[in-house]
Amino acid sequence: MARALGFALALLCGASAFADTAEDVLAADGARLAALIAADRSALDATLAQELHYVHANGLTQDRAAYVQSAVGGAMKYVNITPLERQVRVLAPQVALLTGSNRVAVVLDGKPLEAEVLYTAVYVQEAGAWKLTAWQSTPAPKPGGK
Repeated sequence: MARALGFALALLCGASAFADTAEDVLAADGARLAALIAADRSALDATLAQELHYVHANGLTQDRAAYVQSAVGGAMKYVNITPLERQVRVLAPQVALLTGSNRVAVVLDGKPLEAEVLYTAVYVQEAGAWKLTAWQSTPAPKPGGK
């Protein structure tokens, strides 16, 4: 009986730790989105891992420096990013996978654009904080489209 109680307690503690991690990852992602919309270079920088690998929905691939440069002060200005669906999976104590979809509104070269994207993001703990280390997105299928 004591063994079963101990096992149940361990499961509950593990579930609590997972929930905390998931909340922390979602908070880090939310901070990144807010920094993009505000075009706040230092806030964005704080959300990114040193070894960032970023693949945009159009296939453009950037390292950390190129991504920060284009995201803040480049030809594209983020107007709004609305998360539609997000799911966190903890892969290891310091690695989490975030999958989901976002509706994104931007101004690119003076022209407003809106798109819905599906994405996979990898967050790692660096210096005690969750940071984005890999991102890959693709355009979401159009409703009724093939």
